[in-house]
Amino acid sequence: MNLFPMMLGQVVEESFWKRLPGPALYGFLVLGLLFGIGLCFALSRVPSNMRRWVIVSFTFLAGLPYVAAYLWPIPVAADFQTEIPRNGVESVGFFLNQAMDPVGTITNIIQGFLLGVGFYSLVRIHLTKVKRKQENWGFSIVLLTCFVLMAGFGLRDWQIRTFMDDTGALNVRDNWTFVNYAQDFLFEGLYQQMDSAMFSMIAFFILSAAYRAFRVRSVEATVMMASALILMLNLMGALTFAQGSAINELAGNTNNLFLLNFKINTFADWLRSTMQIPAIRAIDFGVGLGALAMGLRLWLGLEKGGVT
Repeated sequence: MNLFPMMLGQVVEESFWKRLPGPALYGFLVLGLLFGIGLCFALSRVPSNMRRWVIVSFTFLAGLPYVAAYLWPIPVAADFQTEIPRNGVESVGFFLNQAMDPVGTITNIIQGFLLGVGFYSLVRIHLTKVKRKQENWGFSIVLLTCFVLMAGFGLRDWQIRTFMDDTGALNVRDNWTFVNYAQDFLFEGLYQQMDSAMFSMIAFFILSAAYRAFRVRSVEATVMMASALILMLNLMGALTFAQGSAINELAGNTNNLFLLNFKINTFADWLRSTMQIPAIRAIDFGVGLGALAMGLRLWLGLEKGGVT
């Protein structure tokens, strides 16, 4: 007697999205496989003038479960795994909530396929560039070589650490193999250092842009420059210590505690809590509204840029 379905049935209530092992589950898997193959074949036959509508339709269907699950009313503190819906509205709410995990899994699978498509496109473009010896084709060789080395050594290092290092011996560097050293050299020794160097160079461009922005040409530019100067001076430990000690001594000699408010770090804390944080929240609010508007445009197919 197979006890696995019985044990599983005590924990998970069977639904459309969660079925116990058996003929029904295998039947759904076969039907899903056949449907996927047929859908791919049908999409390959879509005329060029209909491709935009196909993309818009799939985008709308992909976002519909998340929008519906967010907007559809559901019971407060409901247990969607064990409770039974009492009416049609709750049935739809339970169905949408139970669909979130499978839909998320399907999304991850599609992302994996898209990653494969990106990998194929990257390799094909640069191999063609090398084969035809187009402009800067040497950089394509470097990219492909680094791609193969990073992927190969990184995958092998992960495999060793996950499946072959039961005792945790690789936590000690003396126990590393050639693969582990190679992965560390490629990722930590090259990639991370080049990443840091790139951001270091970007810092100079940011400094140049800040210099142009902080030119005192108006009241707003003056306020911005003064605020930035106070915040930068606050990061200089020796200066803040000396200035703070002088303020403390002056406040003690004059018995005027109000002078303590003129410390650089006090000014900086006031700017952060009173000016900076509310401004950041306002920017985040605006960005959120913009992201919502753009998401709705993409979901409803109103954004036509790049879709032909």
